[in-house]
Amino acid sequence: MAKNNMISIELLTTAIQQINGAFDLIDQLLDGKVINLSPTDRQRYGSINEQNKLFILKANSFYQSKGQLLPSYFDRVEYEKDFNARQVFENLEGRTNELYEKLRDTRTLLDYDSMRFSSQIYKQAKNMSESGVPGVDFWVAEMAQFFKRSRINLEAMTEEEEDQAQED
Repeated sequence: MAKNNMISIELLTTAIQQINGAFDLIDQLLDGKVINLSPTDRQRYGSINEQNKLFILKANSFYQSKGQLLPSYFDRVEYEKDFNARQVFENLEGRTNELYEKLRDTRTLLDYDSMRFSSQIYKQAKNMSESGVPGVDFWVAEMAQFFKRSRINLEAMTEEEEDQAQED
């Protein structure tokens, strides 16, 4: 990765429309099949850990080999539906999480680049303001307000970038 520009991406409008269309399609296909729990319900039902997943698989192995021994009131149809759907949703969740992580990491690099470029803009605007370029003071004041409480030192980022450029 380049030091001054961590990532360079351009999505064409048609690609963005196709991606959004794919999300819409997924939404439509899952409509009525997915649930959005409240925070209270999420806490009540929780999620299972890896050991519990192994328990579910072991119980399913018993069901597959000795299921005929279960009592007649055991709802085999609902059990199989839930077990199979659980596997499908676990796989979908895994794929979604992988995609989410890639999207988040890409956005993180884009955020980083945007902050560096924004700090360059600010520094140049300050220089123009100090040189008396008309109409710039307003913008410098607008951008300066973000430095009062910011933990990010944008000026240091710009200086670091200039130092790196001189080294190259």
